[in-house]
Amino acid sequence: MFTRNHIQLTGNIAKPAESRAAGETTVTRARLLHNEAIRKADGETVERLVAVDVEIWGKRGDAFAECVTTKTPVYVEGRLQLDQWQAEDGSPRSRLLVRVEDWQFLAPRPQDANANGNANAGANAGANTGTNTTTTTNGTKTKRTNAKAGAVA
Repeated sequence: MFTRNHIQLTGNIAKPAESRAAGETTVTRARLLHNEAIRKADGETVERLVAVDVEIWGKRGDAFAECVTTKTPVYVEGRLQLDQWQAEDGSPRSRLLVRVEDWQFLAPRPQDANANGNANAGANAGANTGTNTTTTTNGTKTKRTNAKAGAVA
């Protein structure tokens, strides 16, 4: 019998990720919100919001907790996992979550202002010269000439 447990999702993070110690490693949990459009039999399109809990172990989870904030669009890839436990009243509980094996941003990471207070840190393109000047967070500047201008940095 063929079995495969693999899921890929895109969406926005609903609230900040929370990390906790789990033995000698850490586990990070967050909630991913995914919008999907459903077409009904009468042709009407209905949008539905799906909330999925995600769990990321180890260094990938630490990086996720550090870099991802609320409303960050991300792509996650992993497998479905059924979490089962008993509540304090003895009743059985369960939930389905995604155990993330890989993730990535779907949009550029928001840049914070650098230490010098320059809120416009990042790439500033020199349109006529074919040169890009980048200001790093420690205030140093680097220049790189674009290949289409005829020179290589």
